[in-house]
Amino acid sequence: MKILIVDDEPRHVRGMSNMISMMRPDAQILAAKDGIGALEIMRSDRPDVVLSDIQMPLMDGLAFLKQLEEEGIRTKVVMVSAYNLFEYAQTAIRHGAYDYLLKPVDSDKVEELLKRLELQLAAESKQQDESADMRQRLHMTTSAYRSRLLHLWLSGNLSDEERAELEALDIVKDANTVVLTELSFTQQVNKDRSICPPELVQQLEKVWSCFGQAHTFSLNTVLNNGVQLVTVVHPVSPIHEKRREIREALSSLREAWLSDGELIHGVGSNPDPLIHDIGVLYRAAQTAIAYTFHDCWSGTVFHDELLFPKRTVFRLDGERLFEALQEPGMDSVKAMCRSAFDELAAEGQTDPKLLKEYASLTLMKIKSRTRDVIDRHAGSVVTETAVMAIPNCAGYEQLIQLIAAGLGEVHQSLSDRKQDKSEMIMEKCLSWIQEHFMKDLTLEMAAEQFFFNASYFSTLIKSRTGKSFSDHITEARMRHAKELLAAGNLKIYEIAARCGYRDTKYFTRMFKKQTGLSPEAYKHISFSQTRNED
Repeated sequence: MKILIVDDEPRHVRGMSNMISMMRPDAQILAAKDGIGALEIMRSDRPDVVLSDIQMPLMDGLAFLKQLEEEGIRTKVVMVSAYNLFEYAQTAIRHGAYDYLLKPVDSDKVEELLKRLELQLAAESKQQDESADMRQRLHMTTSAYRSRLLHLWLSGNLSDEERAELEALDIVKDANTVVLTELSFTQQVNKDRSICPPELVQQLEKVWSCFGQAHTFSLNTVLNNGVQLVTVVHPVSPIHEKRREIREALSSLREAWLSDGELIHGVGSNPDPLIHDIGVLYRAAQTAIAYTFHDCWSGTVFHDELLFPKRTVFRLDGERLFEALQEPGMDSVKAMCRSAFDELAAEGQTDPKLLKEYASLTLMKIKSRTRDVIDRHAGSVVTETAVMAIPNCAGYEQLIQLIAAGLGEVHQSLSDRKQDKSEMIMEKCLSWIQEHFMKDLTLEMAAEQFFFNASYFSTLIKSRTGKSFSDHITEARMRHAKELLAAGNLKIYEIAARCGYRDTKYFTRMFKKQTGLSPEAYKHISFSQTRNED
């Protein structure tokens, strides 16, 4: 309990404060020396009880009490005075005083007074809570019933009696615009996703009220991760004239809710003020909101902006795409897909369902084309992307990313297979060099042997082994030359010939370049080492 003591005598203030503090240690005690100071405290702190002297300078207790009455400040005021005069008590009670105490104040009477005050304050608090709860329940019941009527109105299932009730609401009169709004919550938002945030209802109503009479209510539609709302509008001027301002206002609202989720809107309106078929407008809003899939609309689509083109163009060559997937990088693949789907999207005019169908079909065709080449994991990822992820994706850029991700699995699998095949070819090539190094081998001969272009084969060998084709031949020949020289039973020209060199001098230069020794020196050193070992 918060108690204000008003008295121009400091000792009286201290005495009363100490007495109440001993009786009620948890009470919050405030003090003022006259009526003017007490009024300031009343306006700012709103104490529950005031104990005020009557005789005070500037503004006495009775004037203070009268001022409270004029300002509508309701609190329990107990007048305290040394004068036992009936007219004082009568005046105080007439101006709303709760009770009257005589100085010197008796502690038992103060205790009795505090008990009565506590009981009455508790009773009033309980009554206020019950009244507030009743008002809230009444508001919720009225709002729920009104929303039910509006739901039936949208679906065209109103009875005559219900229609009469609904038409009594000003909002439905001459309404020619219906807005369907969806809020899809992000995974991080910890909310009951079946309950529409009341602040969103208020904010939508506020936005649309700038353009006409508006009423927003939530739909009882079950979404996986969000809620739907409908705003019925009777615009002051035709909606198409305010389209830019509306889109800016809704974009700002979208930004405000970005931390909670994605906010999108579909607007169905009828330019003819004499036609108010709410069912048609609602279905138009449903169609329009589906096109927010296209990022170019920035989350708001007006139904009359859609052209519904009859002819769709999709220019993605499957064979060219397959060839691009065999290139080292994904740049060509991504560029081809982006170009083809941008053209198909027709600047946001193509039905998102059609885009998704072409996306899934593209992935499944590539999977079929590569089914004997790519591994099982890549095939499973492509299928899951085409069958599950793409049909459920929420936006155009997400669709493009899913296509790229699915094709990326195929590209990686093809690259891995090509790399494995290259490793096998390198092993065979190096073995082939070991078997034929004594012949006059050329890069063209090796490339033809393994069915490769000579230039590509040269690059492949270098990238896989770090050495050129000629380096591998030279190493094989030098290795064999060392073995023959160490044996010591052949002449230098004979060893050169057996290692594939027709020119003995050229063989000598090459051997010295590779080992740092001439063939004769290497032969001598090898022979000496062999003899010492023996």
